[in-house]
Amino acid sequence: VVDLSHTIENGMPRWPTHPHIVVYPCCTHEHDGFYNQCLVMGEHTGSHVDAPAHTVPEMKERTIDTLAPNAICAPAVVYDCREFKLGPGDRLTAGQILELENRMNLSAGEGEIAIFNFGWEKYWSTEAQWQFFAQNEPGLTEEAVELIRDRRVKAVAFDTVSSDMPIKDGLEYESTGHYKHWLPHGILLIEELKNLDKLPSKCYFVAIPLKIKGGSGSPIRPLALVDKNATGNCFNTVTVLP
Repeated sequence: VVDLSHTIENGMPRWPTHPHIVVYPCCTHEHDGFYNQCLVMGEHTGSHVDAPAHTVPEMKERTIDTLAPNAICAPAVVYDCREFKLGPGDRLTAGQILELENRMNLSAGEGEIAIFNFGWEKYWSTEAQWQFFAQNEPGLTEEAVELIRDRRVKAVAFDTVSSDMPIKDGLEYESTGHYKHWLPHGILLIEELKNLDKLPSKCYFVAIPLKIKGGSGSPIRPLALVDKNATGNCFNTVTVLP
């Protein structure tokens, strides 16, 4: 079992216009006789999933609480895009996706999850550098977004703050996944994953969102089940990675 989630903590990266994350020990053993923390955060905090209602006015009823419990539990294909050395504002092309698929002899298909590893986890920080992670990332061309849409996947997942949207120095470029080809077609967006470098090209992705009434999204605890022997698609035996 590979943990793909970031720890929710003060100072963690967030979308610049979203609420700050506050983790506060409101009750302590010394003061109250027990320990309890208060959490203040937006729905799109840390590792999280976007529901269609997030960006599609015509689908405002498709909120996070209406999704099936297994909405983001499925076999997954991992696209390791690090070799292309994409930087802030760059876009992964459909040709590059096909190149990876040809080399893996594998592609994400209907009902599966496509995971994109840009190697962006290295920029995650709870210090002042968090702003670079939140304001810079590569994305996908519209042709690449359409290619994945046409595969009829159930979700796409990224190690960046906003999936397919390229951002450079805070300047946001068009996101056709959020507004045209993914969420409007019911393809869910999973963002801000980690440990993608620990995954083989095929695994089983498991995550469950909080059942937030009318939620536009939700934090998740995403896990990857990896075949211990890295052969076939059997996940009966797994190991726990720290």
